[in-house]
Amino acid sequence: MHFDLPTIWAILVTVLIAGYIITDGFDLGVGILHTIIAKTDIERRVMLNAIGPVWDGNEVWFITAGGAAFAAFPELYAALFSSLYIALFVVLLALIYRAVSFEFRSKEESEGWKKFWDQSIFWSSLIVALLIGVAIGNILAGIPIVNSVIRGDMLHGFVYAEKFPISFINLVNPFKFHGLYGLLVGVTTVLFVILHGVSWLLWKTEGEIAERARNIALKLWLPFVVMYVICTALAYEISFKVNDVKAIKYLALPDDLRNQIVSMVHNGVLEHALFRFPAIELVLIVLAALSAVGYLLAVRSMNGPRAFLFSTLTFLFAGFAVMFGAYPLAVPSSVGLEHSITIYNGCSSQLTLTVMLVAALIFTPIVIAYQAWVYKMFLFKISPETIRREIEEAGEH
Repeated sequence: MHFDLPTIWAILVTVLIAGYIITDGFDLGVGILHTIIAKTDIERRVMLNAIGPVWDGNEVWFITAGGAAFAAFPELYAALFSSLYIALFVVLLALIYRAVSFEFRSKEESEGWKKFWDQSIFWSSLIVALLIGVAIGNILAGIPIVNSVIRGDMLHGFVYAEKFPISFINLVNPFKFHGLYGLLVGVTTVLFVILHGVSWLLWKTEGEIAERARNIALKLWLPFVVMYVICTALAYEISFKVNDVKAIKYLALPDDLRNQIVSMVHNGVLEHALFRFPAIELVLIVLAALSAVGYLLAVRSMNGPRAFLFSTLTFLFAGFAVMFGAYPLAVPSSVGLEHSITIYNGCSSQLTLTVMLVAALIFTPIVIAYQAWVYKMFLFKISPETIRREIEEAGEH
């Protein structure tokens, strides 16, 4: 692994994506759970108030990750947003509709009105979590992109080989490997955000809501672990064909990385393509498994902060295992490995990366410090009693 500007930015973009899934992940989980756990309107208000001060700020990580990817890896950004356009557009619509649901729910006292917007929060949260996982799974399994330069066209860059609607259908087509793998990763992502949401509820709420959340986590922990194992095992089997070994030069890799990949190509196939650094990945996978066990123990003892820490670590270790596994590939191509986008043939100029790195080193700590302060200000317990008290006080005034 090289410690150069493209690698540094690959790590930074991974951190930003992880930051989004960790922060917005728990409020997506609470959004999914709030119609399942809560039995009354007061309890639903408790759950929504638990994420009320932070959910919109959490989504800034999504914008930041997209902006960083656009600036640091423009070819990657262009290829992903053309190949996954419909899926990402649906995610955007779901995020907008989810925000509208939060705001509109309290505008009328009608039970039917509130029930409609409660269901809207549930479905929009579920769709966002599922499709983000589907996108990640499809990328890891390889999507059909073509480097037009290899075919003699210098103008078009990386082009998605499938046309709408086939391109969108195949993202969730269980009869295509990348579609099946995308669905499995999508389901695993949904299970993770639910468990992550439980850890936040244990931290922020008390009484029956926390107890019900705990019971759900105890039921879903094993299915999540099983799905994670299945996804990891299938990731080990992912291979990419190589139509022309000489064309690997178009990946623009450093000599040692290019030679390593070429030496692992047998009979026109790069086998176990996402496990080229097995020692590092094994350590990260084991750490993710140990963190999942730590999460289970914390949930059993109703320790919200510790459960939140371990659910965060579970995703961080699993996420960086994915990054190291794919490195230096950013978007593998199922058409042929030589058509893939790497962090080297998809990055901006060295000057651009340098200027952005300086800006990131200055402003990122400031943003993180501010968000940490916001979280600290709102880390107090919420219960049905506090909501009733607020309603009574509002009625008096």
